[in-house]
Amino acid sequence: MHDFGHGRRNVLDYEPMYVNAYIHVSVSREGHTMREWLRYGFVAAISSLTINGCSDANESEAPTGSDEQAWDSQGGNPTHATHSYLAEYAMGQLQGTYSELTTYRSAIIDGTNAEIHDLKLSDPTSEQIRQAVVGTNSACEKPEVAWYSAQYYYAHGNKHAAYWFLGLLLHYVADMGVPAHGFGVYHQSSPSDWDTFEVQALQRWYPSYSNINKSDPKYSNPASYVKFSGNWSTGDFSSTYPGSVYSRTFFSSSPFWASSKEKTFMQNRQGRTAVALKWAMASAMQHWNN
Repeated sequence: MHDFGHGRRNVLDYEPMYVNAYIHVSVSREGHTMREWLRYGFVAAISSLTINGCSDANESEAPTGSDEQAWDSQGGNPTHATHSYLAEYAMGQLQGTYSELTTYRSAIIDGTNAEIHDLKLSDPTSEQIRQAVVGTNSACEKPEVAWYSAQYYYAHGNKHAAYWFLGLLLHYVADMGVPAHGFGVYHQSSPSDWDTFEVQALQRWYPSYSNINKSDPKYSNPASYVKFSGNWSTGDFSSTYPGSVYSRTFFSSSPFWASSKEKTFMQNRQGRTAVALKWAMASAMQHWNN
């Protein structure tokens, strides 16, 4: 189960009247009415999710089916997960400015390795989160839910939970850095439904940061980087392979068989996705360090 800290047995240990007052004063933020935020925004703040115990990302995100993973995650992975590499790059770039990134590093890593998408999950906490963010095969329909939840927990002093939800948001930013996710090409983690770009990425982490072809748009809402990341990945594919239609078997399934063009594309995508995570993380940290 997710360990959201403070030794609370469930979120209703927070005084309900205080929670309601907090929601009420946040009316219309980011264009959402109070009712919409009450329904969608505070995943664990207004429902009876148990949040005590030790966090185990491998167990708590276990799906009832075989869920897709985009960049590979740590659950059952014999390699160092790409989702971890991406988040670690972002933290490494920013932790000198924001010391809490070091303090809550494990919470971010756990969150960014959570696979919460379209398939129903056996863990009740993860499943409620999945429904709230409206998980999809590509990422989710409501990434702002993860950010609002992070804001809620940060404001109420539970920074472990806040950084876990920030990690979850970063997971979706990372996912959209994969062309299959940006284009909405359906795939899963079973061999018959693999996306070969992801299979190739699992085998080798060799990002390039020398050809970052975009600048930080400096969104005030970190959730906006999810769509930004998807547009970046699809734009890169279309400019690298003009006139081609993306499919889940477009790329070689191993870097050993990949052409130099494929390898360069992979290196750029890994590096650019890591940079997108850095920008999203910086946006969040600016909210928490004003």
